[in-house]
Amino acid sequence: MLAPGKITVFGAGVWGSVLAAHLAKKNYNVCLWERFPHLLGEISQSRKHPHIPHFTFPENVSLTGSLSEAASGCEFGVMAVSSKAVREFSKDLAKVLNGAHFPFVSATKGLEEGTHLTPCEIIEKEIPSFSGRAMALSGPGFAVEIARGVPTRLVLAGHDAALSEKTRALLEGKRFKIDISDDRRGVEWGGAIKNVLAIGCGILDGLGLGANAKAALITQGAAELGLIVRAVGGKERTVYGPACLGDLILTATGEVSRNRRLGEKLGQGKAVAQARGEISTVAEGVDSVESAHAAASARNLDAPVVNALWRIIREGEPPGILLAAMGF
Repeated sequence: MLAPGKITVFGAGVWGSVLAAHLAKKNYNVCLWERFPHLLGEISQSRKHPHIPHFTFPENVSLTGSLSEAASGCEFGVMAVSSKAVREFSKDLAKVLNGAHFPFVSATKGLEEGTHLTPCEIIEKEIPSFSGRAMALSGPGFAVEIARGVPTRLVLAGHDAALSEKTRALLEGKRFKIDISDDRRGVEWGGAIKNVLAIGCGILDGLGLGANAKAALITQGAAELGLIVRAVGGKERTVYGPACLGDLILTATGEVSRNRRLGEKLGQGKAVAQARGEISTVAEGVDSVESAHAAASARNLDAPVVNALWRIIREGEPPGILLAAMGF
Protein backbone atom coordinates (compact mmCIF):
# COMPACT_ATOMS: atom_id res chain seq x y z
CA MET A 1 0.00 0.00 0.00
CA LEU A 2 0.99 3.63 -0.23
CA ALA A 3 2.80 4.86 2.85
CA PRO A 4 2.99 8.66 2.47
CA GLY A 5 4.96 10.80 4.84
CA LYS A 6 2.44 13.61 4.51
CA ILE A 7 -1.20 13.58 3.44
CA THR A 8 -2.90 16.89 2.72
CA VAL A 9 -6.66 17.34 2.77
CA PHE A 10 -7.65 20.49 0.95
CA GLY A 11 -10.82 21.93 2.47
CA ALA A 12 -11.87 21.89 6.14
CA GLY A 13 -15.60 21.67 5.59
CA VAL A 14 -17.48 18.81 7.22
CA TRP A 15 -16.40 16.18 4.68
CA GLY A 16 -12.77 17.28 4.50
CA SER A 17 -12.47 17.45 8.28
CA VAL A 18 -13.93 13.98 8.76
CA LEU A 19 -11.59 12.53 6.13
CA ALA A 20 -8.61 14.25 7.74
CA ALA A 21 -9.51 12.84 11.13
CA HIS A 22 -10.11 9.36 9.66
CA LEU A 23 -6.68 9.34 8.03
CA ALA A 24 -5.01 10.69 11.16
CA LYS A 25 -6.51 7.85 13.18
CA LYS A 26 -4.69 5.50 10.81
CA ASN A 27 -1.48 7.10 12.08
CA TYR A 28 -0.72 9.18 8.99
CA ASN A 29 0.60 12.71 9.35
CA VAL A 30 -2.22 14.86 7.99
CA CYS A 31 -2.20 18.51 6.99
CA LEU A 32 -5.63 20.15 6.68
CA TRP A 33 -5.79 23.28 4.54
CA GLU A 34 -8.63 25.78 4.70
CA ARG A 35 -9.10 28.89 2.57
CA PHE A 36 -11.50 30.81 4.85
CA PRO A 37 -9.74 32.44 7.83
CA HIS A 38 -12.81 32.45 10.11
CA LEU A 39 -13.29 28.68 9.88
CA LEU A 40 -9.56 28.01 10.09
CA GLY A 41 -9.30 30.18 13.19
CA GLU A 42 -12.25 28.54 14.91
CA ILE A 43 -11.05 24.98 14.42
CA SER A 44 -7.43 25.89 15.16
CA GLN A 45 -8.40 27.34 18.50
CA SER A 46 -10.91 24.71 19.62
CA ARG A 47 -9.66 21.63 17.71
CA LYS A 48 -13.34 21.01 17.01
CA HIS A 49 -15.62 21.64 14.01
CA PRO A 50 -18.67 23.88 14.36
CA HIS A 51 -20.88 21.59 12.26
CA ILE A 52 -19.82 18.15 13.53
CA PRO A 53 -21.21 17.11 16.94
CA HIS A 54 -18.87 15.46 19.46
CA PHE A 55 -15.89 15.72 17.11
CA THR A 56 -12.28 16.55 17.95
CA PHE A 57 -9.32 16.68 15.58
CA PRO A 58 -6.56 14.17 16.43
CA GLU A 59 -3.21 15.62 17.46
CA ASN A 60 -1.54 14.50 14.22
CA VAL A 61 -3.75 16.81 12.12
CA SER A 62 -1.96 20.10 11.48
CA LEU A 63 -3.87 23.12 10.19
CA THR A 64 -2.83 25.78 7.71
CA GLY A 65 -4.24 28.52 5.55
CA SER A 66 -1.18 28.56 3.28
CA LEU A 67 -1.62 26.55 0.09
CA SER A 68 2.12 26.43 -0.56
CA GLU A 69 2.71 25.07 2.94
CA ALA A 70 -0.05 22.50 2.46
CA ALA A 71 1.41 21.34 -0.86
CA SER A 72 5.05 21.33 0.23
CA GLY A 73 6.23 17.77 0.80
CA CYS A 74 2.77 16.37 0.13
CA GLU A 75 2.80 12.74 -1.03
CA PHE A 76 -0.95 12.18 -1.21
CA GLY A 77 -3.76 14.71 -1.67
CA VAL A 78 -7.51 14.79 -1.05
CA MET A 79 -9.70 17.63 -2.35
CA ALA A 80 -12.87 18.43 -0.43
CA VAL A 81 -13.71 21.95 -1.62
CA SER A 82 -17.12 22.94 -3.00
CA SER A 83 -17.77 22.15 -6.66
CA LYS A 84 -17.94 25.86 -7.53
CA ALA A 85 -14.44 26.35 -6.11
CA VAL A 86 -12.71 23.48 -7.95
CA ARG A 87 -11.50 25.53 -10.94
CA GLU A 88 -10.03 28.36 -8.85
CA PHE A 89 -8.53 25.94 -6.34
CA SER A 90 -6.91 23.86 -9.10
CA LYS A 91 -5.36 26.95 -10.70
CA ASP A 92 -4.00 28.09 -7.35
CA LEU A 93 -2.63 24.64 -6.52
CA ALA A 94 -0.92 24.36 -9.90
CA LYS A 95 1.04 27.54 -9.14
CA VAL A 96 2.60 26.11 -5.98
CA LEU A 97 3.21 22.58 -7.27
CA ASN A 98 5.65 23.61 -10.02
CA GLY A 99 4.99 20.42 -11.96
CA ALA A 100 5.13 18.08 -8.96
CA HIS A 101 2.57 15.30 -8.78
CA PHE A 102 1.21 12.76 -6.32
CA PRO A 103 -1.91 10.57 -6.12
CA PHE A 104 -4.91 12.86 -5.83
CA VAL A 105 -8.47 12.07 -4.74
CA SER A 106 -11.45 14.32 -5.35
CA ALA A 107 -14.10 13.99 -2.66
CA THR A 108 -16.11 16.80 -4.28
CA LYS A 109 -19.49 16.13 -5.91
CA GLY A 110 -20.87 18.42 -8.58
CA LEU A 111 -20.49 19.63 -12.14
CA GLU A 112 -19.10 22.91 -13.42
CA GLU A 113 -21.82 25.13 -14.82
CA GLY A 114 -21.27 26.00 -18.47
CA THR A 115 -18.59 23.41 -19.20
CA HIS A 116 -20.37 20.52 -17.42
CA LEU A 117 -16.95 19.15 -16.47
CA THR A 118 -16.53 16.92 -13.42
CA PRO A 119 -14.13 17.82 -10.59
CA CYS A 120 -11.51 15.29 -11.76
CA GLU A 121 -11.72 16.59 -15.32
CA ILE A 122 -11.15 20.16 -14.12
CA ILE A 123 -8.21 19.09 -11.97
CA GLU A 124 -6.51 17.34 -14.88
CA LYS A 125 -7.05 20.31 -17.19
CA GLU A 126 -5.63 22.83 -14.73
CA ILE A 127 -2.86 20.59 -13.32
CA PRO A 128 -1.35 18.64 -16.24
CA SER A 129 1.03 16.74 -13.94
CA PHE A 130 -2.04 15.08 -12.37
CA SER A 131 -3.31 13.79 -15.73
CA GLY A 132 -4.51 10.21 -15.36
CA ARG A 133 -3.84 10.24 -11.60
CA ALA A 134 -6.98 11.98 -10.29
CA MET A 135 -9.51 9.68 -8.65
CA ALA A 136 -13.08 10.31 -7.51
CA LEU A 137 -14.32 9.21 -4.08
CA SER A 138 -18.10 9.09 -4.06
CA GLY A 139 -21.11 7.11 -2.90
CA PRO A 140 -23.55 7.00 0.02
CA GLY A 141 -21.80 8.40 3.06
CA PHE A 142 -22.92 11.20 5.37
CA ALA A 143 -19.75 12.67 6.85
CA VAL A 144 -21.27 13.09 10.32
CA GLU A 145 -22.09 9.37 10.41
CA ILE A 146 -18.60 8.40 9.24
CA ALA A 147 -17.27 10.53 12.09
CA ARG A 148 -19.29 8.34 14.49
CA GLY A 149 -17.90 5.15 12.98
CA VAL A 150 -21.09 4.10 11.22
CA PRO A 151 -20.46 1.29 8.65
CA THR A 152 -20.06 2.94 5.24
CA ARG A 153 -19.24 1.72 1.73
CA LEU A 154 -18.08 4.20 -0.92
CA VAL A 155 -16.64 3.99 -4.44
CA LEU A 156 -13.21 5.06 -5.67
CA ALA A 157 -13.07 5.60 -9.43
CA GLY A 158 -9.93 6.19 -11.46
CA HIS A 159 -8.16 5.35 -14.72
CA ASP A 160 -5.14 3.62 -13.18
CA ALA A 161 -6.26 0.32 -11.64
CA ALA A 162 -3.06 -0.28 -9.68
CA LEU A 163 -3.09 3.21 -8.22
CA SER A 164 -6.76 2.86 -7.27
CA GLU A 165 -6.05 -0.37 -5.41
CA LYS A 166 -3.17 1.22 -3.50
CA THR A 167 -5.32 4.24 -2.68
CA ARG A 168 -8.13 2.03 -1.43
CA ALA A 169 -5.71 0.38 1.01
CA LEU A 170 -4.63 3.81 2.24
CA LEU A 171 -8.19 5.08 2.75
CA GLU A 172 -10.08 2.06 4.05
CA GLY A 173 -10.79 1.40 7.70
CA LYS A 174 -12.61 -1.24 9.71
CA ARG A 175 -16.02 0.33 9.09
CA PHE A 176 -15.06 2.43 6.06
CA LYS A 177 -15.03 0.21 2.99
CA ILE A 178 -14.39 1.18 -0.63
CA ASP A 179 -15.26 -0.47 -3.94
CA ILE A 180 -13.08 0.15 -6.99
CA SER A 181 -14.51 1.39 -10.30
CA ASP A 182 -12.96 2.23 -13.67
CA ASP A 183 -15.98 4.38 -14.57
CA ARG A 184 -14.87 7.73 -13.19
CA ARG A 185 -17.19 9.73 -15.44
CA GLY A 186 -20.26 7.73 -14.50
CA VAL A 187 -19.41 7.91 -10.81
CA GLU A 188 -18.90 11.68 -10.86
CA TRP A 189 -22.01 12.41 -12.92
CA GLY A 190 -24.10 10.14 -10.72
CA GLY A 191 -22.83 11.86 -7.58
CA ALA A 192 -23.88 15.22 -8.99
CA ILE A 193 -27.32 14.31 -10.34
CA LYS A 194 -28.45 12.50 -7.20
CA ASN A 195 -28.12 15.84 -5.36
CA VAL A 196 -30.57 17.40 -7.82
CA LEU A 197 -33.08 14.61 -7.26
CA ALA A 198 -32.63 14.85 -3.48
CA ILE A 199 -33.83 18.44 -3.70
CA GLY A 200 -36.96 17.09 -5.37
CA CYS A 201 -37.59 14.68 -2.50
CA GLY A 202 -37.14 17.56 -0.09
CA ILE A 203 -39.71 19.57 -2.02
CA LEU A 204 -42.21 16.75 -1.53
CA ASP A 205 -41.41 16.77 2.19
CA GLY A 206 -41.97 20.51 2.29
CA LEU A 207 -45.32 20.04 0.56
CA GLY A 208 -46.25 17.45 3.19
CA LEU A 209 -46.85 14.69 0.65
CA GLY A 210 -45.48 11.74 2.58
CA ALA A 211 -43.38 8.65 1.94
CA ASN A 212 -45.46 7.24 -0.91
CA ALA A 213 -44.84 10.26 -3.13
CA LYS A 214 -41.15 10.28 -2.23
CA ALA A 215 -40.79 6.63 -3.19
CA ALA A 216 -42.44 7.39 -6.53
CA LEU A 217 -40.00 10.26 -7.15
CA ILE A 218 -36.97 8.17 -6.21
CA THR A 219 -38.08 5.45 -8.61
CA GLN A 220 -38.67 7.85 -11.49
CA GLY A 221 -35.62 9.92 -10.62
CA ALA A 222 -33.38 6.85 -10.62
CA ALA A 223 -34.54 6.06 -14.15
CA GLU A 224 -33.75 9.60 -15.30
CA LEU A 225 -30.39 9.52 -13.54
CA GLY A 226 -29.58 6.31 -15.39
CA LEU A 227 -30.55 7.81 -18.75
CA ILE A 228 -28.28 10.80 -18.24
CA VAL A 229 -25.32 8.88 -16.82
CA ARG A 230 -25.37 6.40 -19.71
CA ALA A 231 -25.81 9.22 -22.24
CA VAL A 232 -22.67 11.03 -21.02
CA GLY A 233 -20.59 7.87 -21.19
CA GLY A 234 -21.17 6.23 -17.83
CA LYS A 235 -21.53 2.46 -17.53
CA GLU A 236 -24.67 0.46 -16.77
CA ARG A 237 -23.22 -1.17 -13.65
CA THR A 238 -22.46 2.25 -12.18
CA VAL A 239 -26.11 3.30 -12.38
CA TYR A 240 -27.25 0.51 -10.06
CA GLY A 241 -24.29 0.67 -7.70
CA PRO A 242 -23.42 2.75 -4.63
CA ALA A 243 -22.32 5.85 -6.58
CA CYS A 244 -25.70 6.38 -8.23
CA LEU A 245 -28.69 4.46 -6.83
CA GLY A 246 -27.13 3.97 -3.40
CA ASP A 247 -26.20 7.62 -3.03
CA LEU A 248 -29.60 8.74 -4.34
CA ILE A 249 -31.44 6.69 -1.70
CA LEU A 250 -29.26 8.09 1.08
CA THR A 251 -29.38 11.73 0.02
CA ALA A 252 -33.07 11.73 -0.87
CA THR A 253 -34.24 10.21 2.41
CA GLY A 254 -31.66 11.15 5.05
CA GLU A 255 -32.68 13.78 7.58
CA VAL A 256 -29.20 15.34 7.59
CA SER A 257 -29.01 15.64 3.78
CA ARG A 258 -28.43 19.31 3.00
CA ASN A 259 -29.90 18.95 -0.51
CA ARG A 260 -33.05 17.32 0.84
CA ARG A 261 -33.32 20.01 3.53
CA LEU A 262 -32.94 22.77 0.95
CA GLY A 263 -35.69 21.19 -1.14
CA GLU A 264 -37.91 21.03 1.93
CA LYS A 265 -37.58 24.77 2.31
CA LEU A 266 -38.47 25.27 -1.37
CA GLY A 267 -41.55 23.10 -0.85
CA GLN A 268 -42.54 25.37 2.03
CA GLY A 269 -42.56 28.29 -0.41
CA LYS A 270 -39.17 29.84 0.25
CA ALA A 271 -37.07 31.25 -2.60
CA VAL A 272 -33.83 29.52 -3.56
CA ALA A 273 -31.65 32.32 -2.18
CA GLN A 274 -33.42 32.25 1.17
CA ALA A 275 -33.29 28.48 1.35
CA ARG A 276 -29.55 28.45 0.60
CA GLY A 277 -28.97 31.05 3.30
CA GLU A 278 -30.67 28.85 5.88
CA ILE A 279 -28.51 25.80 5.10
CA SER A 280 -25.19 25.96 6.97
CA THR A 281 -23.27 23.99 4.33
CA VAL A 282 -23.33 24.01 0.52
CA ALA A 283 -26.18 22.22 -1.26
CA GLU A 284 -24.44 21.24 -4.52
CA GLY A 285 -27.64 20.22 -6.31
CA VAL A 286 -28.60 23.86 -6.87
CA ASP A 287 -25.60 24.26 -9.15
CA SER A 288 -25.61 20.78 -10.71
CA VAL A 289 -29.21 21.10 -11.91
CA GLU A 290 -28.00 23.23 -14.83
CA SER A 291 -25.67 20.50 -16.12
CA ALA A 292 -28.26 17.75 -15.59
CA HIS A 293 -30.90 19.72 -17.48
CA ALA A 294 -28.49 20.64 -20.28
CA ALA A 295 -27.34 17.03 -20.72
CA ALA A 296 -30.92 15.77 -20.91
CA SER A 297 -32.11 18.54 -23.25
CA ALA A 298 -29.18 18.27 -25.65
CA ARG A 299 -29.87 14.55 -26.12
CA ASN A 300 -33.69 14.75 -26.09
CA LEU A 301 -33.84 12.44 -23.08
CA ASP A 302 -37.13 11.82 -21.31
CA ALA A 303 -36.34 13.47 -17.98
CA PRO A 304 -39.46 15.35 -16.77
CA VAL A 305 -38.42 15.35 -13.09
CA VAL A 306 -34.99 16.83 -13.82
CA ASN A 307 -36.57 19.40 -16.14
CA ALA A 308 -39.16 20.37 -13.52
CA LEU A 309 -36.48 20.80 -10.87
CA TRP A 310 -34.52 23.04 -13.23
CA ARG A 311 -37.62 25.21 -13.72
CA ILE A 312 -38.23 25.42 -9.96
CA ILE A 313 -34.61 26.18 -9.03
CA ARG A 314 -33.52 28.32 -11.99
CA GLU A 315 -36.76 29.94 -13.17
CA GLY A 316 -38.59 30.27 -9.86
CA GLU A 317 -41.64 28.26 -10.87
CA PRO A 318 -43.88 26.93 -8.06
CA PRO A 319 -42.80 23.64 -6.44
CA GLY A 320 -46.13 22.05 -7.29
CA ILE A 321 -45.04 21.53 -10.91
CA LEU A 322 -42.96 18.62 -9.65
CA LEU A 323 -46.14 16.62 -9.14
CA ALA A 324 -47.17 17.15 -12.75
CA ALA A 325 -43.74 15.93 -13.85
CA MET A 326 -44.40 12.78 -11.85
CA GLY A 327 -47.71 12.24 -13.64
CA PHE A 328 -50.05 13.41 -10.86
